Amino acid sequence: MDTTASRFTLRKNAERAARAMIRKGTAPAVDYGIKSSDDGFEIVWKIAKTAPTTDEVESEIAEASAEQPAAASLAEAASQPAPAGPEPASALSEPVPKNEWPHGTRVMVRKGKSWREATIISRLDPDHWRAEYPGGGSGMFQEADIRAYEAERDATPAKQPRRATATAPQKSSRSRYAIDPEAIAAGRLPQKAPVVTSAANPHYQKHFDRLFALARASDWDAVRDYKVTGSNSYSKMVARYRQDLLAVHAASEPAP
Repeated sequence: MDTTASRFTLRKNAERAARAMIRKGTAPAVDYGIKSSDDGFEIVWKIAKTAPTTDEVESEIAEASAEQPAAASLAEAASQPAPAGPEPASALSEPVPKNEWPHGTRVMVRKGKSWREATIISRLDPDHWRAEYPGGGSGMFQEADIRAYEAERDATPAKQPRRATATAPQKSSRSRYAIDPEAIAAGRLPQKAPVVTSAANPHYQKHFDRLFALARASDWDAVRDYKVTGSNSYSKMVARYRQDLLAVHAASEPAP
């Protein structure tokens, strides 16, 4: 390896000089290296061929030295901090939306043709927010589909109890086999016994007829002692009819 070297203050000046010598054909080799030392940089030529003359080397050194002050000035200027100026806006900064909906903001969101109350959960991007409905569930909405909540306009009216239809007081339902309460209170017997209309229970008609006949005959002890057997609905209606007859009798008795 040829140790013939040219020393430069800057590494790039050494490289520039080496390339210039190779381009002009004055370099001792086509391969070289740059070696740094305490006092600068030097070209180390590898696989030496034809060594350049002293005049050529001195010419290359003079040429590189002429470029060195200008390069040093540029390097020094580049090392100086740039004057402070207005900080450029970040290219990645998001555009500011017309409305900002922080987390927890109560809003109205458009769902189809109607508006629903919701609460902002998060902002997904400059034009989209996620909002949660009071009853559960959530959705993604564009800025155009969100508006501020106004209590007077958007409050859901409380459900009013259904107004009862103004009708005449209805009498409590009673069996057609019972005696009218007004007749009982007046102590007045009905005109006839109830008629059993059930095709499956015609035999109960005799019980109503027998009780009515005893009451018309004022045989109230017999009415009171009349036995009613069975536990079906018709047996209970016969027993009820007997009690109504006794109530008519009690109402007809003069007060003591």
